[in-house]
Amino acid sequence: MRRSRPDLFTEVKGRQERLRADGAGSWADEFDEAVLGGATGTEIRGRLGIVLDRIREADDVSRDDRWDRPPAAPHDPPRGATAMRRLATALLLLAGVCSIAAPSLASAQTTATATLTSEQKLRLYLNQGIARVGGGWVLSANNTLARVDDKLRAKLVKQLAIPTPWRVKGYGHIGDIDVVGKVVYAPLEQSVYTRGTQATARYDAKTLRFIDAVELAQHENSFVTVDPATMIAYSMDNFGGDALLRYDVRAGWKPLAPLVMSHFVDKVQGADVAAGAVWLSTTDATNGLYRVDLKTGRVDDLGSAGHLGGEGEGIDATKLPSGRIHTLTIDANGAPVWLGHFAVTG
Repeated sequence: MRRSRPDLFTEVKGRQERLRADGAGSWADEFDEAVLGGATGTEIRGRLGIVLDRIREADDVSRDDRWDRPPAAPHDPPRGATAMRRLATALLLLAGVCSIAAPSLASAQTTATATLTSEQKLRLYLNQGIARVGGGWVLSANNTLARVDDKLRAKLVKQLAIPTPWRVKGYGHIGDIDVVGKVVYAPLEQSVYTRGTQATARYDAKTLRFIDAVELAQHENSFVTVDPATMIAYSMDNFGGDALLRYDVRAGWKPLAPLVMSHFVDKVQGADVAAGAVWLSTTDATNGLYRVDLKTGRVDDLGSAGHLGGEGEGIDATKLPSGRIHTLTIDANGAPVWLGHFAVTG
């Protein structure tokens, strides 16, 4: 039930005091103005994204740092990080209040909604990609592939999955993967994005043995997904964009005309093709989930993967009793990694 504006006003004022206690009074005022002044859900989300970007910069946590982070190793936060994280948490809580007062982006565009049905905790530090195989999943990390069963028990772990010749070229990160038939398709990413070249590799889905890889003309490479019906692969030139790159896998990864999307989606970390759509997961301010129609490019906002303050990562869209989509999300504390199962309506 939507709360009345007086109730909302009281809660927003309470949130403001928490923000000011962390020295962020100007942001408290701006969010108060947005809520009580009738800003749209899209505007609120955009402002929150800007704030969180500044927080992440101040916290000095970059994508490259995450590549080299030791699995599950405890670390002391950098100086000032604790205060910044408190600020991030306060802003996220305030954004939740904002969503009560103003229509969310999802409700403004579509009635489609993803609802969490269950959640599992990953013990392995495999936090990047996920793809369904019989009886379980293939998961990816920075330079690791693994097969696990439905209870997430490890059956096969392949460390140093990126062959040395490709690591020498700078490829040190595996993003969100896909499995078609007997093949794992894995995006290999190097961090000099201005080079304009990334790679996608193939692995044996049973043994996780490296088969081959191809370099492609794109700047970033957080995911790859392949439509088993057409063998067209989808990726993105950057982490955010308003189009999906397409490649004809059967024709040697020949570039095709991109799929133009109805609006920009930022910080995309994972994708999967299923049921006439490309399903996207992001690490934006709300760890947003999206559905892109393969025919029209229409983007439906499905809501959030949850664990705000953490990082949204890979996604799989195999329809199972547990749900329509399945996402990986790194907890706000850095661990554990959550495998969330979602039903989708609409």
